[in-house]
Parts: sequence; structure tokens; C-alpha cells
Amino acid sequence: MSKMLDRIAIAGAGRMGRGIALAFAWAGRPVTLVDSEARSAADFAALAAEVDAGLADEARQLAAAGLLTELELPALLDRIELAARADAAEPLAAADVVFEAVLEVLDVKRDTYAWLSEACSETAIFASTTSTMLADTLAGFVSHPERYINAHWLNPAYLMPLVEISPCAQAQPANVESLRALLESAGKVPVVCKASPGYIVSRVQALLLNEAARMVAEGVATPEDIDRAIRCGFGPRYSVFGALEFIDWGGGDILY
Repeated sequence: MSKMLDRIAIAGAGRMGRGIALAFAWAGRPVTLVDSEARSAADFAALAAEVDAGLADEARQLAAAGLLTELELPALLDRIELAARADAAEPLAAADVVFEAVLEVLDVKRDTYAWLSEACSETAIFASTTSTMLADTLAGFVSHPERYINAHWLNPAYLMPLVEISPCAQAQPANVESLRALLESAGKVPVVCKASPGYIVSRVQALLLNEAARMVAEGVATPEDIDRAIRCGFGPRYSVFGALEFIDWGGGDILY
């Protein structure tokens, strides 16, 4: 049976961590954003000023786009608490789920999960935002790997609806369902895929980017016209049709 994930923490206060924090705050959920690096008081104060300014700017952009009102901004930002690593024992111990958003460096991931495995409860779900490392690899750094899942958000995390869920081999199905329910409650669209390099989006995107670059190299069209074709043709089409839906709609005998 899945469980409610009420207390949310994020380890890593970079672009992705901040974006996830804003996504949950926008959905009305309080969240603790934990700086994963050990810093001096002065360095943490500088980071806090940077984080606060960046989150406020992104929230104002949402208001300018009519996605929320100016009156809602203070409450939204108040839902995000930034904690220094040295002060994070309480929120981490209480967390039901921790999204890991540290550097894409294996040794950094290993050290981060050693820290989180000690700081968090044995039942807290760990969800890495990695786009390059497989779940089974990172689960090896975690105590109780049955709670480990990759959850790949797309930047900017507070705007892009998709989150790719890739559980490790030992992950309990109930934990996967709990994470899926949490993401859906925040307005996200989770999809589940097996441990595979590139997941779904990056794997398809690599083909698109390679072909676009190849067309420039071959002189098929200007870079501006290739980008225009993708924005005005490819983009709108595949915001309505999935690739496999389009094969079915156009006829498998023709398109596949």
C-alpha cells in the first residue's frame, strides 16, 4: 500500500533543487531545501541571498505570466525553507521523501547518500534527479535500497510537467506508487521507465538534436529555418500527438 508523503526535503540548492522546491511550493506544499555542501556562515549567507533572489524572480515571472497573483507570492515563497547542511538534521529526520539534486559526479552522489542514509529515517524515499546515472548504480550507495528511485525532472522543474520515474531493481512498488501520487498531487505528469540510459525524453531528444545539426552540416537549411520548423511544426504536433499515437494515426504501414 502506498503512503502519504507529507514532509518533503530536497538535498542540493542548485538550479534543479530550487526548481523542484518552487514546483511544490506553487502546488501549496511546504518544502525544505537543504544545502548539500558544508559552508562557512558567510558563504551560506551569500548562498541564501542568491537562492532567495532567484526564487523571488522566478515567482514574479509566474505572476507576470498570469499563472498566479502578486498577492500569492509571499505565501508561496514562505513555503520554501532553506537549511544549511549543519542545521538540517531535524527536517531530514522528519522527511518522508528526499529529492537529491547534487552534482552529476559519482563520488559526490556516493558521499551525499552516505550522509542522507544516516540523517533520514529508514523509510524515507530517496529520489535522485540524475539524468545520467542508472538507478541500480546509485541504489548501491543507499541503506535500504528498496526506497530508492530515480525521478528525472526537466528544467525548469516548476514549469515542465513531465517527471520520468525509473526505480531500481529492489524498489518496492508501494514506494513507486507513493512517489507517483505525490508528483501528480503537485500537477506533474509522471511516467515510469526501466533503468535505461537517457530514459525516454533524452533518448528521443538526442536523435532530434543530432539530425538538426546534421542538416546544418549538409546545408539542407539555415539554422534559423530548422529551428523555426521545429518550433512551428514538430513542436505543436507532438504536444498533441505522442510519437506512437502519430504512427497509429498516420498508419503503421506508412510510418513504421
